[in-house]
Amino acid sequence: MAAKIGILGESTTGTVGTTTVYTVPADKAARVRIMINMGGGGGTKQIAIQIGAESDQTVYAFILTAELEFWTGSRISSGDAYPKDIGIHAVNEGWADNTTTTEKDLIAPLPIDYFLSTGDTVKYIITAATAGDMLFQVMGVEDDA
Repeated sequence: MAAKIGILGESTTGTVGTTTVYTVPADKAARVRIMINMGGGGGTKQIAIQIGAESDQTVYAFILTAELEFWTGSRISSGDAYPKDIGIHAVNEGWADNTTTTEKDLIAPLPIDYFLSTGDTVKYIITAATAGDMLFQVMGVEDDA
């Protein structure tokens, strides 16, 4: 079989509950990165990102107050952004369709590679309140194990 490269899984679900974005197929392995762009939405909510085998996951957990945007990338409030600045952010940016110095933050994949085996998953859990607009992508390479 040929390797698969690109967006391996994607979700736009912002509802309360668990969303599995990607599961490594049988007899495959994957090297992935995650990218998130989520609008605020009303109400305080909790979000947890879980990556890997059920028994040994990497977990990122956040409590987000109402109207906080949540994304992987870099904040460019002034000056330049550098790859070393890419991380997970949760702030009220008030994004708009312009390019002022306060509204040109960079959305980019988290610069961490995860090596996954058959059956490993990437998922997120939202509790307490629905998120605003959501785009959660798992990108990388999937190949025979």
